[in-house]
Amino acid sequence: MKQIGLKSLREQAGVSKFGLLMVFILIVSFITFGLKVVPLYVDHNLISGVCEELIENGEAANMTTTEIRQRVSNTLRINNVTDFDLSSITMRKENDQAIITIAYERRVELAANLDVVAKFDTVLQ
Repeated sequence: MKQIGLKSLREQAGVSKFGLLMVFILIVSFITFGLKVVPLYVDHNLISGVCEELIENGEAANMTTTEIRQRVSNTLRINNVTDFDLSSITMRKENDQAIITIAYERRVELAANLDVVAKFDTVLQ
């Protein structure tokens, strides 16, 4: 019996072509997903970072919503972000403190008729 077990172990040469193909398809799928979805979060972090900086500096308390949108627009233009709707940024003031809300969703085509929807709703104060 020991010889049969050793013989079958020697005959196994490694991964089959089908197995390599499946691993390759899986890796390509993850890379494609990452290349489509990661920019959504990078853009959102850029937008919320600009608004957060305005609040931390105290500038937002003295600005209107239009001025905040203009500041975000300038930053987006510099970073080549073109498909963001500035009307998604709203501001209200409570007790002389600015509260900025960034609420929007982005849809990216993943493959054929399969889309990824990312919904962002951030409140900064």
